[in-house]
Amino acid sequence: MQLRVAVPQALAGAALGPVLDNFHNQFGVLAYDAYQIEVGPVRSALWVPPLFAAASVIIGAIALTDDQDATPNPAPAIALFVALYWLSGYLAATAPTLTWLLWPLAIALWRACDPCAATLLASVATAVAGPAVEIWLTGAGGLFEEPFGHLYHYTHPDFCGVDSWVPAVYFAGGTPVGLLARYFNASSQRIF
Repeated sequence: MQLRVAVPQALAGAALGPVLDNFHNQFGVLAYDAYQIEVGPVRSALWVPPLFAAASVIIGAIALTDDQDATPNPAPAIALFVALYWLSGYLAATAPTLTWLLWPLAIALWRACDPCAATLLASVATAVAGPAVEIWLTGAGGLFEEPFGHLYHYTHPDFCGVDSWVPAVYFAGGTPVGLLARYFNASSQRIF
């Protein structure tokens, strides 16, 4: 990924990440054990913006492996992803037995917004790698005890320190993040 794509991609991830993460915090789905910050109504942690920035660049790079001619409009996919992220927090807090609905919605988001192979690859990779990183960050199994201790925890984890619906949310994120990378890539080629 070229720098002229990576920079806006990282900035978008860093800006949107705390807002999304705040949904799970506000619904009591997770709680921070260290480095919590509050900016207005948004509660997050200091490490969330750089983590989301890095993830956005990595996911975007995967999505750019498929050379698409059309310049995508990422706005609908981003809006649907934000809604699904909010819904995941709401369901986990109020109707946890319905969190299975997140998988069909995540797949529908991909199918409706960008059903190409590169976006599917980005979504699957994100659904695997995202929860693995969270398992590490939550300290499940003592993996992250030193030097920072546990950074956060899920209030009702049911799989290795995280909630079992988390991969569906990550899968859903692959499509809008991939579309955004393709949008920045197409835009940068017109400018330069």
